[in-house]
Amino acid sequence: MPLLLSCQNLTKTVHHRPLFAGITLGVYDGERIGMIGPNGSGKSTFLEILAGLEHADDGTITRR
Repeated sequence: MPLLLSCQNLTKTVHHRPLFAGITLGVYDGERIGMIGPNGSGKSTFLEILAGLEHADDGTITRR
């Protein structure tokens, strides 16, 4: 299975509030992933960063 998306040590802060820090993830062809969490925890922002619509404060993203 080839790697479709990889992120290393992603960090995002909004209005001096950390949404997430140090996220490392690899998504392979054929995999399904899900995200759960309370409102305001950064789920949509994380997906926007992975899609290239938003920028992370730190970390790297590699897309196939």
